[in-house]
Amino acid sequence: MGEINLKRNILVTGGFRIAIMLVIFITSWISTRFLGATLKGQYSYLITLVGFIWLVLDLGIHKTYPYLLRKEPEQAGNLFTWAFLLFLGEVVLLGILGTLFLPQWSKLLGYEFNLLSIWLLIGLIALNHIFNLMQMFYLGLDRIKENSLGQFFNQVIMLILVLVAVVFARELNRLQYILIASNLTMLIVVMGYGWNYLRSGIPKALSPMKMISYYPMGFRVFLSSLFITLLLRADVVIIKQIMGYQSVGIYSLAAHMVDMMQLASNVVGGLLLVKLADTEDEIKRWVLMKQVFILFVMLLGAANLAFVVLGSPLITIFYGKEFSATYNAYLWLIPASFGLSLGSLFNTYLWSKGFPMISVILPFLALLSNIILNYLLIPVMGIAGAGLASSISYCLWFILIVIYEQKLSGNRMLKYMMPKAEDIVMVWDTMSQFLKGLIRKI
Repeated sequence: MGEINLKRNILVTGGFRIAIMLVIFITSWISTRFLGATLKGQYSYLITLVGFIWLVLDLGIHKTYPYLLRKEPEQAGNLFTWAFLLFLGEVVLLGILGTLFLPQWSKLLGYEFNLLSIWLLIGLIALNHIFNLMQMFYLGLDRIKENSLGQFFNQVIMLILVLVAVVFARELNRLQYILIASNLTMLIVVMGYGWNYLRSGIPKALSPMKMISYYPMGFRVFLSSLFITLLLRADVVIIKQIMGYQSVGIYSLAAHMVDMMQLASNVVGGLLLVKLADTEDEIKRWVLMKQVFILFVMLLGAANLAFVVLGSPLITIFYGKEFSATYNAYLWLIPASFGLSLGSLFNTYLWSKGFPMISVILPFLALLSNIILNYLLIPVMGIAGAGLASSISYCLWFILIVIYEQKLSGNRMLKYMMPKAEDIVMVWDTMSQFLKGLIRKI
């Protein structure tokens, strides 16, 4: 495969990301008003379950796709076929277990399922899994535009279906409709990913033993991703236990704003993983990381400042007084937005070195602190306590990674990571060129 052009990839992805985040905001705004606080809380809880379950089923293999495709490009057909076989297997297996043991699942997961709702949950689990596999697959192939288009259409189709509900289907079961729309949207996009790749030819025959040989590496990624996911979602489960679905709905809106910011770091992190896997020189890796860090600090700083000034009236205008407490919750989450984005990017750096065990240990320590702090602070501070717990834990995760890498490098890394004036000027010029190019296209 050719050399990765990280700047080009970030610029291409950045243009799509702005459009995607705008569509996500509109969809979230309309669907939140459509559902209300309590149903929004139930939806957020179910999506949290979906994210946890598909990650467990994945065992970390999706995160290895970009790395494997850069190291073994001839395995592309094998990886593609495996993704769709996993999807079919999950639908069949989970469908059988969900149907046969419906009461037990309701009790275990703390939600009263019927036959339709359990199948909608199963669909979201399997579709989220293959959707993430396809995103990583296209990143590894360096097919950035197709990948970005898939993510963009995923959001646009969902927005259209939500608008249809608001205009024509207000008397239906609202939560059920949103779950059906989510399933249909992902199914369409996953089929698009598959068809787009198959146009180039039939994949080579599946090699199960080769795929199984990747799982030991994937298992380390699985543990790391699992602890990171729990780190991000433990507060939702704990708030549900202590305060109920309405509080989950209010808090999840604030957490969703942080997630929107992290979407950018996830995308850049995926691009970065592919580039770092191609880069052997350690100093070049550090300089590359520094430039990306500067970019994110500038973007996050501007976004958070705008929210502090305008957030309170905008939340009331867009979501109603029912969600006014979201503003205070988000203020406590501002440090979390920095810790999460920068921690995610630095964790990508760890993964690019072959997914070492330390990338499992550090998020586990942060997760423990998050759980303990949530149980201590939520009873005292309410959902603001959950925001404070997340801020402390996310920043702890980032700081621990920096300390570890600094020691491992013989105290050399920070010398190359400390920003200089010319670095800031270079990043600023790059952002300016991107915005000028975007304006010209518009």
